[in-house]
Amino acid sequence: MNTSMTPNNSVFWTESLAKDLLVFLTGRVKCPDTAADLTHETYLRLYHSINNNPPDNARALAFRIAVNLAIDYQRKIIVRNRHISDAEPGSFAETIAGTSAAEPIQILMAQQRLGILQAALDELPSDSRTAFLLNGIDGLSYSEIAERLDISKSKVGRLLAQAIAHCGQHLEQ
Repeated sequence: MNTSMTPNNSVFWTESLAKDLLVFLTGRVKCPDTAADLTHETYLRLYHSINNNPPDNARALAFRIAVNLAIDYQRKIIVRNRHISDAEPGSFAETIAGTSAAEPIQILMAQQRLGILQAALDELPSDSRTAFLLNGIDGLSYSEIAERLDISKSKVGRLLAQAIAHCGQHLEQ
């Protein structure tokens, strides 16, 4: 049966779908709070998707969105954990955090470089800054960034090149 799914259709906004998504996502990410956030984000994306192009099966689309969000979340955690475990004594991250026995001048220099980088990021156009942060902080691929920003992969490459060049110039000065 092909039923058109719209946000006003009771089949779309069911508590059972929300519960099923929450159970599924809790099993995937092993954190009830994160699963609740991802369930909410799933509903938001599903709502926007249905407004643009009503699917044949909204439930299947909801679970596809949830799987993608869970994968993105897990990738972000892996990247964060990798950066934390790769940090060596005296590294930039530890210097800023104050966990190493860095000299006061080293701490000051690292804080100044961080301030320069933040200022450079603030000067970037919004799309360049977003692409830079999605790639560098969240660890998303060009394809994932392109999908999120609704642009081509080549445009993502140009935005990242622009952001890296801009930040590099500021750090060299």
